[in-house]
Amino acid sequence: MALVMAGCAAVPTPTAPPPRPAPTPAPPPAPLPTPSKSWEDRAVNPGAWRYDAGSRTASFVQPGSANPLLTMSCAGAGIRLTSPLDGPVALRTSAGADQLRFDGGSATIPSRDVRLDRIAFSRGRFALESASGALTLPVQSEIGRVIEDCRG
Repeated sequence: MALVMAGCAAVPTPTAPPPRPAPTPAPPPAPLPTPSKSWEDRAVNPGAWRYDAGSRTASFVQPGSANPLLTMSCAGAGIRLTSPLDGPVALRTSAGADQLRFDGGSATIPSRDVRLDRIAFSRGRFALESASGALTLPVQSEIGRVIEDCRG
């Protein structure tokens, strides 16, 4: 009888593995940090201005990089600024703050616009700040050269 009872024992049936939890979507990339210091107290971006008389262009290039952080080029009756910034951009100089609009990474300022003089004569540095980042650049003679070349 014990033998018969042992033969009637329930055979365990394999169970399905527990369902895997649904993957959680990756968090969106964090925005670039907002500078914690005033533009006047921040360190200047490392690099140097380069001037090309043939193309009437001044470019600020970081060491070891082929892509400029900012390019100022004479484009007809204006100066075209090109950078990785986009959208509304605050221009900060020692003379005050102004607004620029970068569309697709560029903005054009008329060659006689006072904002160009504010950049060229700012005390040691100027800054461009947007939601996509901030640049704090030194003021050097290459800036004035491209402005004067464009003004003719």
